[in-house]
Amino acid sequence: MERLSYINALKRAFLMLEKQHQDQESARYLLLELTGWNWTQFSLHQKDLMPTTLQKVYQQDIDLVAAGWPAQYVLGYAWFYGRKFKVSSDTLIPRQDSEAMIAQILQDNPTAVDLLELGTGSGALVITLGLEGNYQNLTATDISPAAVQIAQQNSYQYHLPIKFVIGDLFQPVQEQQFDLIVFNPPYIATSEIELMDSSVVNFEPHQALFASESGLVFYRRVFSQIEQFLKPQGKIYLEFGFQQQEKISKIFQEQLPNWQIDFFHDVANHPRFLRLQRKEVKK
Repeated sequence: MERLSYINALKRAFLMLEKQHQDQESARYLLLELTGWNWTQFSLHQKDLMPTTLQKVYQQDIDLVAAGWPAQYVLGYAWFYGRKFKVSSDTLIPRQDSEAMIAQILQDNPTAVDLLELGTGSGALVITLGLEGNYQNLTATDISPAAVQIAQQNSYQYHLPIKFVIGDLFQPVQEQQFDLIVFNPPYIATSEIELMDSSVVNFEPHQALFASESGLVFYRRVFSQIEQFLKPQGKIYLEFGFQQQEKISKIFQEQLPNWQIDFFHDVANHPRFLRLQRKEVKK
């Protein structure tokens, strides 16, 4: 193998990804993650020769990304809210969009007794809330046993006790009520598969991405059951697609006319998540 400097290895990776019509930024991301450097440190070492072993690993990773693999699956982890979480093709890759919802939950409810996350996936959301907030009892559900296994490993990494249960939505927590419920549901319409990035469609779990009824079925299901599982002063937070606010508002008005709904924007200023709670009874 020809020994390359860090900068030449990066340039070669850029060209390879460009040729395969993949995101070139993944080349930079992978190299910084593998070295543990920030961009300033890279700049100081860019003309140094890469160790042979590191160069080989980097080339193998670039080959996978060139074939369409998301960089986070190649590494086996993703960053969320400043922390590293194990991920696999059994879990969605946590997105920065969700960080705005986490920040709002922590602002609204810095303390609570019982918190539930539906469809936990990697566990990034419930673990972040458990580490950043003051919540006594954390519960998380997911229909995928493989996803729950990943989430458990992440909770062990951060020494955070969470009750993980396998099942669909509220099915594993019957007869329980919560102060806070969090859910990033599948909300992409199945008709939009052809419009999605191939790395998402080919590698991320479809049951965590796509939903029937134009991506709205889980909002109908949650709205129809929420009163049973939310304490009187409780709140639920749900993410949604940035073009779905109007349709979700209509569903809400039909199913929960006596409740209050508030919509919030993400860091890109797109409508991204909602907060739902009972209206206060005025005396």
